[in-house]
Amino acid sequence: MATPTKTFPICGVAYVGQIEHEYMHGKKLSVCANCLALGFQKPLRRCQGCLLVDYCSKECQKAHWRKHKSFCNMVQGKGDPNAYLSSYTHDEVLRLVIDAYRLRVETDHLSRDEDHGIYYPGKPIDGLVWAKGDGEHHFLKPPNILLGLLLILCTIASDDFQRFLDLAEDSKILPKWWTFEDRMQCLSLAIDKNDPESIFRPINQTELPQRYEGDMAIRLALAILAEMCVGYDGKGPAKDDTWFQEFQEFLDLHPEERARLIRGSIEMVDSVLKEHGEEFAQKPN
Repeated sequence: MATPTKTFPICGVAYVGQIEHEYMHGKKLSVCANCLALGFQKPLRRCQGCLLVDYCSKECQKAHWRKHKSFCNMVQGKGDPNAYLSSYTHDEVLRLVIDAYRLRVETDHLSRDEDHGIYYPGKPIDGLVWAKGDGEHHFLKPPNILLGLLLILCTIASDDFQRFLDLAEDSKILPKWWTFEDRMQCLSLAIDKNDPESIFRPINQTELPQRYEGDMAIRLALAILAEMCVGYDGKGPAKDDTWFQEFQEFLDLHPEERARLIRGSIEMVDSVLKEHGEEFAQKPN
């Protein structure tokens, strides 16, 4: 079968992920994507396509390829933009779209000071693609202030997610079977306040691999899907690889910024090595 050709821009989060993975791999704290063997137990080699997953053997790489293929191509900007989501079932796609949005909301809140959705501060940031508040609200008067704030939060978060759906439909990441009915079903799931995975609840990033059958790349996959819709900086998706090349060159010239972007992983590695360093240093039997 012919190798997919380059057809869409590479995402900035993919390069940050590669930097992060290289650091984890070097500390022997990455895992085999197929059997989950730890790097300090077995020598691991990175996939030479995406540079984002490791394997302990050719057998594990071959066994995992069917699952990994669509992610590997998406990272490299190869094939159809919708190939990744098209590899999932209908219900899984709805959940992936919701989680891609939730992860982006959380990332923007924690790392970029670009609050929107459930974190909307009351004043939009100019230049971003997200939904904006609609000004004054007549129900923000005593004794309805608390209720009014809750109504605003729900309305803005719902509008923000619908804006994300608009951008997702324009980005061509959605499967060909996607229709208006699927959009409404996705929206219904997203705004169900009784669902612990609704857009009104912060996403728990540490639980993502467990929720997605041990997929260690799922967090980055969701981040890439979101960037394909809204862009790395929230100002719209890249039109070509020019922005990515400039971003890559900037990080290569500024190691302090590279370190800042993967600070969470660096701190986690330091903590793990401090607690288990002697154990990791022992040669496996």
